[in-house]
Amino acid sequence: MAGKDKLQRRHHIVPKFYLRRFADQRGLLNRVLLPGDVRHAVSINDATVAKDFYLVEEEDGSRSDRVEKLLSSIETEAADAFRVVVDRETWPIPDDARIAIASWAAFQILRTTVQRQSGAELADMLFKLQMGAGGKPQLRSMLRKNLNREPTEAEVEELWTKVSNFDSYVVAPHPNSHIKTMLDLMPKAAHMFYERGWSLIRWKRKSLVTSDHPVVLVADPDHPKWSGVGLRTAGAILVPLDRRTALWMKAPKAADEQLPGTTLMANGFNWLIVGQAHKALFHHPDDDPLAGMSLPHPRGRLMGGYEQVKGFVFPDGMPPIPAGADFPTS
Repeated sequence: MAGKDKLQRRHHIVPKFYLRRFADQRGLLNRVLLPGDVRHAVSINDATVAKDFYLVEEEDGSRSDRVEKLLSSIETEAADAFRVVVDRETWPIPDDARIAIASWAAFQILRTTVQRQSGAELADMLFKLQMGAGGKPQLRSMLRKNLNREPTEAEVEELWTKVSNFDSYVVAPHPNSHIKTMLDLMPKAAHMFYERGWSLIRWKRKSLVTSDHPVVLVADPDHPKWSGVGLRTAGAILVPLDRRTALWMKAPKAADEQLPGTTLMANGFNWLIVGQAHKALFHHPDDDPLAGMSLPHPRGRLMGGYEQVKGFVFPDGMPPIPAGADFPTS
């Protein structure tokens, strides 16, 4: 009985069924760690494993792997759909396969380390903005409530010294926060993916790379450079389905189509995939899809604006904004 209750603790951020499509017959991939100085063979069993990544802390304090099991069921359905669409080249795309791939892609973009890190950085910045804006008056009120007495000036100063030194600490949300966001957003994301026009592009000789963040949001050409690209604002969504097949999700309601892949398309898609990788790229050992490409360094922070947050410190509290004040628009 104990074995049945044992938690699954080795969680794949990118599932094995998917990575197998970029691996050789032994189940080996070439892993390229950004910026490309480290390249080595890795098994699909170990390529994107993180311990306890999807474990949920329940209300009673126990830990559950129910989300990992949910993801496994989504992956099983997606694996069947990949065989139908990619391997058997069934056309038009059957609706059940479309639903399964859209659901998998939605979970895949929401489940990665990129999303967890981005959420953590946002929570960290929001907390520090609140602390910086409230200043010592806010801390005094907090201490008064927690201590059930009037705090001394020394206690307020000590706490202010700590919380206003933003580089000395990081606010880390509970992992449940990321998992809840993932589960909340998945149905809407899957529907948006399903509604887009799907183009399947196939190559006979050129090959594709994939990454630890394999669902790629592609900006429209006229999208502002300073603005991030989200699920709603993406001009297109790129998913390398295997080493010789890509899914390009274009505008909603656009017609589905099958296209022969060109060298120019393969090079462009690989460049997009590289651009949104988190820390690692993966490709078939017999392929060299990164030849001639200059790979970026992994980003330390994923969200901009932290340097501005560091200057947002008001010891006496943020002064009120004058009525009718104008704000810069650019």
